[in-house]
Amino acid sequence: MAVSEEMNPKTSQKRRGRRPSGRVTMQTIAARVGVSQATVSYVLNNKSGARVSAAVRAEILRVARELNYYPNEAARRLAGMRSRTIGVLQLYVRHSVLAGWWSSEIMRGIADVGFTRGYHLMIYAMSEDVREMCLNAVYSGRLEGLIILAPYKDEPLLRELSDADIPLAAVGTRQVFGDRMVAVDADNEMGGYLATKHLIEQGHRRIAHLHGALNIPNASDRLQGFYRAMQEAGLPVLPELVRESGFLEERSYEITQELLQLPEPPTAIFAANDVSAIGVLRAVKEAGRQVPEEIAIIGYDGTPFTQLTEPPLTTVQQPASEMGRIAASLLIDMTEGRTPAERVVKLPVQLIARASTVPNC
Repeated sequence: MAVSEEMNPKTSQKRRGRRPSGRVTMQTIAARVGVSQATVSYVLNNKSGARVSAAVRAEILRVARELNYYPNEAARRLAGMRSRTIGVLQLYVRHSVLAGWWSSEIMRGIADVGFTRGYHLMIYAMSEDVREMCLNAVYSGRLEGLIILAPYKDEPLLRELSDADIPLAAVGTRQVFGDRMVAVDADNEMGGYLATKHLIEQGHRRIAHLHGALNIPNASDRLQGFYRAMQEAGLPVLPELVRESGFLEERSYEITQELLQLPEPPTAIFAANDVSAIGVLRAVKEAGRQVPEEIAIIGYDGTPFTQLTEPPLTTVQQPASEMGRIAASLLIDMTEGRTPAERVVKLPVQLIARASTVPNC
């Protein structure tokens, strides 16, 4: 069945900005926009074959969001319809990289796609109780798919879930198990390479790298990029200059203090992430060293606060929200019976040079 309608401008302008009393239904949205209830249903349920203009589709979604519309799940179940619910399992929430910008941006991307395509999100933060709750939701069929954030290498939960015959998407890894799983990650090996090569191009030879735990894929990938750039330049990798900071500001601060006490301290430090780079910057400033004249600092992630430090921090930007959007799109495609063109997606990163590595930048 094909649906083709345009908005009635007079109807679409009525009562804007006011939330009607009682439950918001598709009929409510249809009356507000000036289209039929069938058109609203086609858009909110993301049905194929409906000829609805982009302007009408956008207005329906805008009004649904404004009115806080949510579908009647009881009616859906009685009609034998799908739950249109996907889960997001956030692993290891005590890990600092998951506590801030990176995970928030990924969640924003997931939420944008989920709402646009008419899906609910159930968010699970990792603990034993929540893990069991998530698995129960998977095996009971309440979830149509599951997105897992930042699994460790060889994460056992991925193998377990791959046997559950449910579409899976993992963000922050390129490891997949089974035919119903996709993975989305940034090119962290290239990011580590670009960061290190940038420091080498600025004339640095004694370069330290503070990396995350190596059972986390992005930490080991960035370290490999560091090694590649150093080897390409014919520079030795000195064990005392390669340290694990665990993506933590305080640990990076402590390690930097130790590095500055070496007989030959590094002239540049590539930190595991932007949070770590803040700890490095604090230790360097407390030691009375000039940045970047005496020691250069580069972070990783591209968080907005790196523009506000003194000096502003050079960083490698990864497209976190886009990672979330792609993961959600691929997962929803699988729930709707489509086979993804790619099962592993690797997105490019970008070096953003600022005054912490380039004087007068």
